[in-house]
Amino acid sequence: MLKSPLYLLLISACMVALISATVLFWFLWDSSWPYWQAFGISQLWAPEWYPYESLYGLLPAIIGTAWAIFIAMIIAVPCGLAAAIVSSEILPRFWQGWLRLMVELLAGIPSVVYGLIALWLLLPWLQNSFDLLTGHSLLAAGMILSLMILPTIMLMSYDALRLIPIEQREAGMSLGMDWNQCLLRILLPQAWPSIRSGILLALGRALGETMAVMLVVGSMDRLPQPIYNILEPAQTLTSRIGREMGEAAFGSMHFSALIACGLVLAVMAICLSLLAQHHKPAVTQ
Repeated sequence: MLKSPLYLLLISACMVALISATVLFWFLWDSSWPYWQAFGISQLWAPEWYPYESLYGLLPAIIGTAWAIFIAMIIAVPCGLAAAIVSSEILPRFWQGWLRLMVELLAGIPSVVYGLIALWLLLPWLQNSFDLLTGHSLLAAGMILSLMILPTIMLMSYDALRLIPIEQREAGMSLGMDWNQCLLRILLPQAWPSIRSGILLALGRALGETMAVMLVVGSMDRLPQPIYNILEPAQTLTSRIGREMGEAAFGSMHFSALIACGLVLAVMAICLSLLAQHHKPAVTQ
């Protein structure tokens, strides 16, 4: 049985978490209710966002968010996992420490700094490489997001691989496995639950990132033409909130629509959290 002080501490922590979540979602729902009441759930797939004409379609920002996150994950997941494998399994221990230090420094850089670096280096490169009018695009947003979430994926994957006992590597080699077979059949299956958690954590950060994305995405409230054209300026849910919240009068329909964008983001974050807590694959013995 738990000792009384520890029991009270646990109860207090649970109550704080429950109250915080309840207040958060009550605020989002209550503030966005006029929007949902006036326009309905159909705004999730409405393609036009013109606040001064009372058009508040969420689809362009939802599509932009999905594309930016997809591009970021396509780049960051294989690169982060490869960096973790090389660092934990190939590099000497001396260089492992230095590599980890550099990656941790990358993780600590503020997002606005990444955005400024992208304005200076990434956007001109995209403009010249793809002959664009401007480098602002979904591709730029996805690329800068991939750099921001790469340290999270790399560090959590590295820690997961280092926790596997050396005896299991030696046992695999003694059974005649080469390095590739040992990696694919022993190391990655056992490390996968923690790697998956790192990927979902990075996905959550990418979902909520505002400043860096707002600086490079272009903030154009329209669907890409065609829908797979990632070289066009676009909009994400977070960049829309960050750019327009200062212009929206408190209590107005515009304000309510922006809070609805926040509610959609919160629902996405909840889905990611539930996915992270889903049944984990069995550990290979």
